[in-house]
Amino acid sequence: MVWRVDSSRSDAERSQSAPCGDRVGQPNSRNPQYRRACDGRVSSGLRGSLTKVVSKRLTDDQRVVVNTQARVCMAIAPAGSGKTEVLIRRIERLLEESPGESFRLLAVTFTVKAAEELKTRVSRSIGEEAWRIDADTIHGFALDWLRRSGQMVGVSPDVVVYTERRDRVDLLRRFLDSVEEAHLDEGTLLDILNRIDELRTDLVKPWEAPDESFRGSSFRLRELYEAYLTALDDAGGIDFPGMLAKLLDLFEADPAVLRRVQRTYRQVLVDEGQDLTKAQAQLLRRVVGDGLELFVVADARQSINGWAGGGMKWAEMLVGPDCERLELRHNFRCATRILALARQVAQHFNPPRTDAEPPPGAPEGLVLSYEAQDSEEEARRVVAWIEGLISTGLDSTRLIPGEEPRVVPEDIAVIARTRYGLDDVQAELVRRGHQVSVQVDAASFLRSPEARLFHALLEVQANSNNRPAWRRIEEELVHILGSTPAIAGDEYELDDLLEAVSGTSSSSLVETVSRSTADADGLEGIMAGLGAHEYIAEPDLEQLVGWWLEYRASTAYQDRDVGGFLRYLLRVQQTRPDQPGIRLMTTHRSKGLEFRAVAVVGLTQGAFPDYRALGDEQEIDEERRTFYVSVTRASRALLLTWPRVRRTRYSQRDADPSQFLVEAGIVV
Repeated sequence: MVWRVDSSRSDAERSQSAPCGDRVGQPNSRNPQYRRACDGRVSSGLRGSLTKVVSKRLTDDQRVVVNTQARVCMAIAPAGSGKTEVLIRRIERLLEESPGESFRLLAVTFTVKAAEELKTRVSRSIGEEAWRIDADTIHGFALDWLRRSGQMVGVSPDVVVYTERRDRVDLLRRFLDSVEEAHLDEGTLLDILNRIDELRTDLVKPWEAPDESFRGSSFRLRELYEAYLTALDDAGGIDFPGMLAKLLDLFEADPAVLRRVQRTYRQVLVDEGQDLTKAQAQLLRRVVGDGLELFVVADARQSINGWAGGGMKWAEMLVGPDCERLELRHNFRCATRILALARQVAQHFNPPRTDAEPPPGAPEGLVLSYEAQDSEEEARRVVAWIEGLISTGLDSTRLIPGEEPRVVPEDIAVIARTRYGLDDVQAELVRRGHQVSVQVDAASFLRSPEARLFHALLEVQANSNNRPAWRRIEEELVHILGSTPAIAGDEYELDDLLEAVSGTSSSSLVETVSRSTADADGLEGIMAGLGAHEYIAEPDLEQLVGWWLEYRASTAYQDRDVGGFLRYLLRVQQTRPDQPGIRLMTTHRSKGLEFRAVAVVGLTQGAFPDYRALGDEQEIDEERRTFYVSVTRASRALLLTWPRVRRTRYSQRDADPSQFLVEAGIVV
């Protein structure tokens, strides 16, 4: 097998673009075209991640988007077009033009981390006025208002958030146990729950559900749907679909709450609008009403959440047919060869789409492809490529003159369609002594079972009916003690747990929490006891005490309690810095990110695109968009690999190259 180098572009084509968006390599280039395109941008000069750029000037199309006065506007923002910079600059303009006013802006982002970064950047640039920007996910926004005002629809301030699928399945299983239908397997229960979630995402009520059945169950879908909602309410819980549905119900039941929301905000700004679901778009539509301003950033080419009910059509429904439509025209991220490949892929979308143009003077960059004999050889070749980048850097002739060629591990990402597709590369990286940061799930931010036990104890201190927290307590006690202590009955309190663990190594930690109250004084005592007795080893102890001190310093005494501290810890978990090392992630986790070098692996027909999409043109088009998102994460170097023999979970099988490699001109 041989390496293949993309040489499809002429010298003239290679000289037609330059990066000048949110993040670039080194903006102090000696290239005069680059300097004109990126005049005024200031580099942070930091290594270890992509250099962040603060824009002093905007391109003409960016300036139009920032300054538009339209009440409702949709900005089409392709990959690398500087949409984050535009969104922030628009927020800054709106706040700077209204000093001393009390209205707020609501910025809805795809992740909590993106919301925190947005607010941090705005705070640095405009200072005190930054209190007027509320940045959150749509679910975070909904839960906040429900905790404040949701009693009428059965949501209390200490509502338990059911985030893990196994806890939600357990609610369904408890209902079936109660009616002596406990024989359904885990797969069937997951199928039922997935079908219920689909209906809730589309705002279908239980009585409107289709008349469907599931193998092995005597209950119809609508009965199971109603039973699940009842079980969730009885547990004092809420899940992600419920946050949206409950807030819409609250607006209907108590219109005064909706009026308070609308009096709070003047404009709603939505990022990643192409992945809105029907429920999300409907909720935002109710919030905006006829009076608030609406600004949506979206790009149909990057719509990859159809599996969860997301799609560009819901962004279109949100803004309506009469909105102002603007477009960002340049890709400031990708080198010309990478952008040429992305543009070729975009021609195969249904309908075909043009892609962003490069601004003058961009670097050539590098696109490589490799066909391996099997998955193990593919992993070895990918790791060899990574090691070459780290040891010798990027080819300076393919960069902007003066750009730093050196590459550090955090500049590199390996992307696969599924978590399973990363296993061989991860194993090879670890075998060869490389540090990796696997970013496929929101893993626990606490390392030791004692620290995780403490966190779960706080959760049941805040709400003794928190079933997921009780499950986590049992799991961590198994890790610590080797078994779960016997507690009589299905419903129990912390005192019952304290009695059950008496005489064990965990008894002091359980006693510290169970003997305290959930208010400010009780929380103070819990944290003092935690630090004094050192139940928890470093570095978890140091982190927990540090987060406690931050929470105490930022929260008035009368507002402190265990629930508030837990919400602060949740924010910490969702926004914590990534671990050092080479990034490994699925395409869906890579969304919104960029790296100097990216390897997209496992590009075989049936793996990427997924075998379940074959034969369905609509699903193939979503897989194609997923591939497009994968390749446009790379700014300077892109490697595409596939094995001739693919290892599945059950066997080895011959594999053909992905059809997307053919469409991109990599495979003939």
